[in-house]
Amino acid sequence: MSDFVVPSSVHVTRGERGDMVLLNAHTGRWHLLNETGRVVFDELRRTGDLGCAVAALETRFPAVDAEALRVDVDRMVTDLVERDLLRLARRAGGVPIALPERQDVSARTGDRALAVGCLLAAVVLLRLPLRASIAVVLWLKRNLVRRPATVTEGLAVLELAHAMSRWFPGRMACMELSLTTVLLGAARRQGLDWCFGHSRDPLTFHSWVESGGEVVQRGDDEPVAATYQRVLAV
Repeated sequence: MSDFVVPSSVHVTRGERGDMVLLNAHTGRWHLLNETGRVVFDELRRTGDLGCAVAALETRFPAVDAEALRVDVDRMVTDLVERDLLRLARRAGGVPIALPERQDVSARTGDRALAVGCLLAAVVLLRLPLRASIAVVLWLKRNLVRRPATVTEGLAVLELAHAMSRWFPGRMACMELSLTTVLLGAARRQGLDWCFGHSRDPLTFHSWVESGGEVVQRGDDEPVAATYQRVLAV
C-alpha cells in the first residue's frame, strides 16, 4: 500500500467547528476541509497510510459501508494530490520522508524612490507562485537584514508603503501592501515578518506584517489579532 506525506509547504490550522484550513505556500491557495476531511487528513499526516485513514472513518461512522468509505477516501486523496496538499512518499530504508494609528509621511526623495521600487517588486513577485515570493523574502532576510524592526519602525515602513500605494493604478490589497512593507523593511536592514491567516465567520483570508510576534498596523486598520488566526509567518 502506498504511503503519503504532507509537503512542508502545506500549513495547517484547525477550526473551532472541527474543520481544517490549509495554506499551500507553493501555490498560494487556501483550502477548507470539513470535519470528515480533517479526520482523513490528520490520519494521513500521522501515519501516511491510506488504510489507517479508512479505518479512522470506519471507527467514526460504523453504520456506513466500509467499501463506500474507501471509495470516498480514495477520491479525497486524489484531490489532495492534485492540489499538492499530499504527495506519494519517497522511501529511504523503508521510512517515508517528506519532499522537502495614521501618521504623516514626510519621506525623503530617496526613501520614496526605494518604496516605489519595493512596491513594484512586490507586484511582480506576486505574479509568480507564492513559493517564489517567500523564497525572495527569506533570501533578503538572510542577506540584508541586520536586526529585527521595532513595532514603531515597522509602522513607519507600513505608512510609507501605504503612501506610495496611492499612486499605483493597479490592485493594491493586503498581499501587495504587506509584501511591499516587508521588502522595504529589508531594504532598510530591518526585519519584519510576512504573515498569512484566516478568519472564521465568514471564512476569509488575509496577509499582514508582524514584528517580534506583534502585529504592525495603523489605527484605522481592521484588528488582526481579534479577527484572524495566523497560519504562516515568513
